[in-house]
Amino acid sequence: MPIVPQLVLAVYLLFLLAAGWRLWSIGWSAQVKVATALALVLPMPLLFIIPGAMRRDAWSDMLIQLGLTLLVCGIICLAGGFSAARMRGRRRK
Repeated sequence: MPIVPQLVLAVYLLFLLAAGWRLWSIGWSAQVKVATALALVLPMPLLFIIPGAMRRDAWSDMLIQLGLTLLVCGIICLAGGFSAARMRGRRRK
């Protein structure tokens, strides 16, 4: 398996983990944090979901599944960043 796609995926998920950590520490309201989190998570999965949904061929189901997997993993990584920052903040108090 080629290494470049795996590196891109790892960088994307690490970016979302760091973004979740940083979003927790910003003093914004919860609605703004959720909107920002969605704006960070959605673009990459939508690059796979939209083309898969627009045309129906042999690869469209795989594109949609890949996009949904990226979406779920991105949400998990962002939530992991939120929870790690919250737990670290509790220890420091």
